[in-house]
Amino acid sequence: MRIALFLPHVGVFGGVRRFIELGNVWARGGHSVALYQPGGTAPDWLSFAGRAAGLEAARSEPSDLALCADAATFDAFLAHPASARLYYCVIEGDANLDRAARTPGMRLAANSGTLRRHVAARTGRPVIDGIGGINVEQFHPDAAQRGAVPRVLVNGRRSRAKKGTDLILRALSPLAGRAAPFEIVLFDTVSEQNRQDPRDGARLPPNARFVLGPTQGELVALYQSSCLFVAAERKAGWCNTALEAMAAGCAVVCTRSGTTDFARDGMNALVTLRHPWFLRRAIARALSDQALRERLSAAGPATAAEWTWERLGRKLLDQLEAR
Repeated sequence: MRIALFLPHVGVFGGVRRFIELGNVWARGGHSVALYQPGGTAPDWLSFAGRAAGLEAARSEPSDLALCADAATFDAFLAHPASARLYYCVIEGDANLDRAARTPGMRLAANSGTLRRHVAARTGRPVIDGIGGINVEQFHPDAAQRGAVPRVLVNGRRSRAKKGTDLILRALSPLAGRAAPFEIVLFDTVSEQNRQDPRDGARLPPNARFVLGPTQGELVALYQSSCLFVAAERKAGWCNTALEAMAAGCAVVCTRSGTTDFARDGMNALVTLRHPWFLRRAIARALSDQALRERLSAAGPATAAEWTWERLGRKLLDQLEAR
């Protein structure tokens, strides 16, 4: 098959990773994959096995299947000659979803069970199962990376309030003087698509620091070296970071947003409410109970193995062919 992927950019974002990773799966399976984005270049932070080009090139290069997930490239996506089109909803409240649903012949997919049900209710249309996504060859455990002082890892993208970074910091701050010594590391990338420096205005506990612009290898090492990852998202589609942490053998405290498909409270994660008090209680419990952390950590890689990009790539094409 000739498969076309449309992206607004190739910066370090979860939705971008989704299309790149799926493109890689399909390219390895023998399909011809083209990635169209305004800059016309392939990503420099994650290897892409297909071909990259600008949006204008898409007008004269037909495909058997075209995928889009955003409003910015939707017009180019529609102008592209494709036998089949799939709009892949990856965020709750997608403002472009109604337009996509009204487009004749358009098929819809969603990246989580919760979002799939939401999209079906909102549009009254069948929604393809696009749930999943993790690279277990990249994200895997390495206990030797851990130091003597326990590390708590947090997605530091403060420019997007729904990530819950400041909420987590409020939950963690009172623990700094009460619990046994631990450190807090927050990671983020400052780029053209995310210009805000997350350190500006951040109320950091004394045991907290930022790591900005980690490479993919450095990101994996951060997960591997941490004993606990905390996620407090809201209106998420698929919480990439929580599953990446699980895959790397890191215990997880999370909210239900973006994690309901894979996080099971007390089995492979501590799932709690999105409020500093509840987050603090779950974090304190995990930090004070090494046996609990180790049990959650051990369950993570097996959970991640159920949601690989390879499985998702096959699942998507199987459903499209069935229709």
